Amino acid sequence: MRKKELKVKFSPAFIVNSDRLTDHSNFNEPEESKRHIPSWYRKLSKFHKSNSISKLHPINDRGTDGSAASTKLCMPFFDALTAGYMYTLDYDLHVSQDKNGFPVLSWEGDNMIVDKRLMIDVPVPTQHHPMHYGWKVNWYSETPKGYSLLVTHPLNRHDLPFTTMSGIIDSDLWHTPVFTSFFLKRNFIGIIPKGTPIFQMIPIKREDWSLEIDYSNENIEQNQIKDEKRRSLIYAYYKNVIWQRKQYRGKI
Repeated sequence: MRKKELKVKFSPAFIVNSDRLTDHSNFNEPEESKRHIPSWYRKLSKFHKSNSISKLHPINDRGTDGSAASTKLCMPFFDALTAGYMYTLDYDLHVSQDKNGFPVLSWEGDNMIVDKRLMIDVPVPTQHHPMHYGWKVNWYSETPKGYSLLVTHPLNRHDLPFTTMSGIIDSDLWHTPVFTSFFLKRNFIGIIPKGTPIFQMIPIKREDWSLEIDYSNENIEQNQIKDEKRRSLIYAYYKNVIWQRKQYRGKI
């Protein structure tokens, strides 16, 4: 029996089919993160420089830990890349610099895609310009009761020429688009293409938690048994035995 799916709803913060506003087709709809897996990840081999198991080179007494399996077989990394939904850039964003080395941003379109704050009240990420920008959000977001949205820089995407700040929005109660801060990397001059993922939105359930530290021998023994089970496969034990598929479907 298929379990009931939860739904995150996005609705436009602009007037659709109105002569009073620029053509709404210029606004990209949020999409599933799995549509934005980067090419460098797709090109990774399963093992060190190869997809051949002959390149695995396992260390006999360590099982999975000693193999030359690559990040391509790390399912937690994959789950981070593909979790939730992506907000993408509506136009090509041109980045140049003025005579003082400060960034100059421009785009060929009537709709605002970037705003700027008048102050910097958070630490500037290393090797980024001390200019506090914000992505212009043109969509309301709504989650089921008891669920929030984690809004963050696209996970594991350190190759992007900017860093988006993170926040958690109680989007079951507050649907209004918010100012999403970001900083530009100092060494970037060029074009950030239309469709580039600029932040990731992951629904999370609000629950109360407490911290427990367990030093008991019973717990230590149980963890040692789990460690030993990893040796039953020469590689990809987590992927083949532990991993649970996550579903973030697109629009119906």
